[in-house]
Amino acid sequence: MSEILSDAMRAGLSSPRRLRTFSLGAALLVALGGSAWSGGSTGKTYTFSSVRQGVAHGGKWKDDSNAILQADGSGKVAFPLFVFNSPRFSSIDYSGEFLIESGDEDRYAGFVFRLRDARNYYAVRFSASENNVFFARFDNGDRLILHSFDATISSKQWHRIKLVARKNAVTIFLDGHKIGTASDTRWRIGKVGLGTKADSITRFRRLSVKPV
Repeated sequence: MSEILSDAMRAGLSSPRRLRTFSLGAALLVALGGSAWSGGSTGKTYTFSSVRQGVAHGGKWKDDSNAILQADGSGKVAFPLFVFNSPRFSSIDYSGEFLIESGDEDRYAGFVFRLRDARNYYAVRFSASENNVFFARFDNGDRLILHSFDATISSKQWHRIKLVARKNAVTIFLDGHKIGTASDTRWRIGKVGLGTKADSITRFRRLSVKPV
């Protein structure tokens, strides 16, 4: 900020009236920037229950039987993605439930966070076909698996998850049990969403995000 004020002085904004006007404007920019960085209201819980609350990027997302369903089993899209119209969050508790109905190529439920756009985000994937959980980064559409954990995941059964994202780390819980913690420094803030893979048909419900 001192550099901004110095530039203003050199530009001829040295009079008290002009300097007061500039200082108020600069303070407003700082306040807005801080608000955008923290994202959401600390202590408030945001809930998501309908496709009307976001935008799909591939797949066939719809509301069905009190859940959000990804119903495209064609496998034409590698990673169907649904992005909620949420604030941009940093540190959060992201909770929800999923039920994997079917999939020949993969049976997959993904929870997305710190999404910058549809090609750049983090995802925690729960796979019933491989019985594992992994933490991945999508960077310009390229997926990099950063950490993988063994876990028992059944199809046609509801599972509860919780992601605890703090600074550069995310701790993953499945059905009340801690699966593990992984970290990465690439993405620091962004929206939340859901994801599947290929022909996986998956339901999601009871989704909530609490900024901390």
